Amino acid sequence: MLSDIYGYDKKEKYLIIFNLLKDGNVFGIAYGKKGIGKKFIIKKAVNEISKEKDKKVFLEAGSEWHRVVLKELKIDAPEPISKEEFFMYFVDFVEKFSGRIFIVINNIQKLSEKQIKELYHLLGLKEKVSVISIGDESLKNRLNPFKIGRMETFINFIFEIKPPEFPEFERYFQNKYGNKIDKKAVKKLYSLSEGSIQQAEELILQIGKFPIKGSDIKTPYNKKSSVKLFILTGSVFLIGISLLLFFKNSVKQTIEPEKIIKMDKKLPVEGSVAHDLPVKTKKKKKQDILSIVGEIKEEIGNLRLEELPQVKFYKKPVKYIIQVASFKNMDNALKLKEKISQDLPGVEILERKNGIKSVVIYASDKKEAGKIINKLKIHGLKPLLKKVK
Repeated sequence: MLSDIYGYDKKEKYLIIFNLLKDGNVFGIAYGKKGIGKKFIIKKAVNEISKEKDKKVFLEAGSEWHRVVLKELKIDAPEPISKEEFFMYFVDFVEKFSGRIFIVINNIQKLSEKQIKELYHLLGLKEKVSVISIGDESLKNRLNPFKIGRMETFINFIFEIKPPEFPEFERYFQNKYGNKIDKKAVKKLYSLSEGSIQQAEELILQIGKFPIKGSDIKTPYNKKSSVKLFILTGSVFLIGISLLLFFKNSVKQTIEPEKIIKMDKKLPVEGSVAHDLPVKTKKKKKQDILSIVGEIKEEIGNLRLEELPQVKFYKKPVKYIIQVASFKNMDNALKLKEKISQDLPGVEILERKNGIKSVVIYASDKKEAGKIINKLKIHGLKPLLKKVK
């Protein structure tokens, strides 16, 4: 089961992803260096878990990914189609489909943070749908929790998959090429590719012959390494100058302390600050309870009958807002409202300043909000719960 996976970290991550998919539907992100086998282990896990009735979609990230999903799932939809309309068609398909849907999107580093969030909100249903996105190592700094925001709380995993260790890297080339590549050559390949099997294979193709010895692999001039060395040398030089100046100033302060410390004439003398500040403490006025009660009685006595406030029906205070979905088109918002109003009362459309129409439901407490969310999940929807400020 694990013999065709090269790398201890990859084996560990494969087992975690496999077990998560086995237990239920997930939304996850895996990233790491190019050509180390991220896509391989995820496809392997999906193929192991999926059954004949399930749907599997493997696609490359791009602005038209939603159209590719419709095409792969054979969903008949008009062209051109907006992402809001895609959501409606996708939800309808999920509701009718009896199996599971696995969507694997490769190279999500090509998408902006906004597009990644959009991808999650349109596909992250969790009911019947599992989505795993794969990206390169540039995602490491882009996928911080504070950048992802609320999305992060609903993601099952964000994994960095590391390159195979040298023994595992060597095992791959021994299994594939046998004695055609000697150990020194493999070590050079590992160093030059930084553990990327794909890059090492490209280097082998460039050599174009077997057997390959260590001397056949030339170490290219690495411009980046030279720049790093220059920066490091410059840094050491600057640190040395800084220490010298610091030492010189310290000696000067020890010899002539009276020249270093100067008083600002505008500031008050030390120790007299509290006395010089023009602050007067106000005496608290004693509250006469009897006089306050008397004033209240007088005000009540002066009220006329027509001035009395009207008694209105009591309404529970709204504490939570459940955002079902958002649309640019009002027709799509009305369609969703009409659909879910059959099971849930009080569905409203909230029109925002930027023209977005959000289908929302209000709740007075968390228990009521939980019941509403559970009903929405039956429709294949993934609502967002917010506390009303």
